[in-house]
Amino acid sequence: MVCLNVSLLVTTATFITAIQHASCFVCPSAQCPESATKLHAVSASVTPRKVVIVGGGIGGLSSAFDARKLLRHDDQICVVSDRESFQFTPSNPWVATRMRTAKDISLDLKEILPRHGIQFVHGRAKHLDPRGNSLTLEGGTKLPYDFLIIATGPRLAFDEIPGAKDHATSTHGNTMVSVCTTPHAEHAAQQIDDLVNNPGPSVVGCTQDASCFGPAYEFALLLHSELKKRGGEQLLQQCPITFVTSEPYIGHLGTMGAGESRKILEQLLNERNISCHTNSIVTKITSSSVVIEKMDNNVKHHNKLTLDIPSKFTMLIPPFRGQHVWKSVPHLTDKNGLISINEFQQSTAYPNIFGVGVCVSIPPVEVTPVATGPPKTGYMIESQGTAAVTNIRSMIDFMEQQKEPNSKDGAPELTTVPTLNGLCITDFGGTGAIFLTLPQYPPRHTDVTVQGTVATLAKIAFEKYFLHKVESGDTDPYYEKYMLHLIGVDRVKDKK
Repeated sequence: MVCLNVSLLVTTATFITAIQHASCFVCPSAQCPESATKLHAVSASVTPRKVVIVGGGIGGLSSAFDARKLLRHDDQICVVSDRESFQFTPSNPWVATRMRTAKDISLDLKEILPRHGIQFVHGRAKHLDPRGNSLTLEGGTKLPYDFLIIATGPRLAFDEIPGAKDHATSTHGNTMVSVCTTPHAEHAAQQIDDLVNNPGPSVVGCTQDASCFGPAYEFALLLHSELKKRGGEQLLQQCPITFVTSEPYIGHLGTMGAGESRKILEQLLNERNISCHTNSIVTKITSSSVVIEKMDNNVKHHNKLTLDIPSKFTMLIPPFRGQHVWKSVPHLTDKNGLISINEFQQSTAYPNIFGVGVCVSIPPVEVTPVATGPPKTGYMIESQGTAAVTNIRSMIDFMEQQKEPNSKDGAPELTTVPTLNGLCITDFGGTGAIFLTLPQYPPRHTDVTVQGTVATLAKIAFEKYFLHKVESGDTDPYYEKYMLHLIGVDRVKDKK
């Protein structure tokens, strides 16, 4: 049954990509104004509400498009982003290995969002006044809101790893890169060019408190494939790769594994002579090495082994933290600056603020000897956005009801929660893997890893399909929702 479901999942991805240009399936409000007017018709007595969404990535855009679809026609939707373009983060490892350019995976927000009835403001958040319902941007612009969705992604805490920030800022003469953002991936591509011209050892992996493990494995295996492509076995021998991770074992992925992820990834790394160190804390990065403390499986860290691993090229996923602007707001975040939320994606301190995506605080799947964060993959992030917007609609409806005579006192009842399903699609260069955990937090009804060229094809299809969804202004089209529902995959559920 599990194999059947995964096959159906891949078939679904291929099918919805094949039909993406069929006008009978895609009908956003901008293309069908008459239908949209009927769908969102509201009475003149309704008070329009303003929803401000901070973040122009997967979480911010999926929330914005859901808001435009699920809220009322007169409600105002505004997206604020410090970037003028949307960049498809899952394709960053391809950018780093020059299989894609930044342009290939980018879309212009100022062109796309207004076309779908969503205001776009290019700017960076500077100060939040949650009591006054106001967000101030750098430059002084103030944006009032009725509801705020924070979807800014993580702050990459290179500063917590001694030496990492020093070797990750300039474009030449350093070894430290990441693939967490598209500009970082472009930088990595330049450094790979330098590595080919001046061969030496490499270290790839995840630091303590990282929460995005799939791309690290993906990059390590793609780097091996790229080096072999450019210089054959001779270059590979000159550029040995070491994989370093905070996971307790290879293939843990921050999720306690996905099916046979451990066996599959151990085999892939072993076949490529990539040595591995698990339970590792990165304590220092220099221009020529990565220093780690390797722990045993005792959570109290009684036994440590210090290793100085030679490295001319280093790609590490750093710890994920919250943006400083949010951490400065009393009671909004946890100690790491991540938005503290309840199960409805709602701030635990401010009822009209919601958090979506990597910037929110959720617990690890399990406690590990070295800290590992819980992954927040694309589909999970989209489900969080859908839950947040659905609950905002419930609050708006309640506010309208309160205007009626003899209305009852109290608070709106929120019932929609995200399913938190984990789905990670990776390309390893000639092969790939799909990691599926439904849901991510045990107990699970599906827990599997599928390996093969089908995974690479699925990733290609998913990239093209998601970029199309952003262009069309609907990241949850009804045909996708229906087909995923057939195989038991839903974005949200009602707690009632």
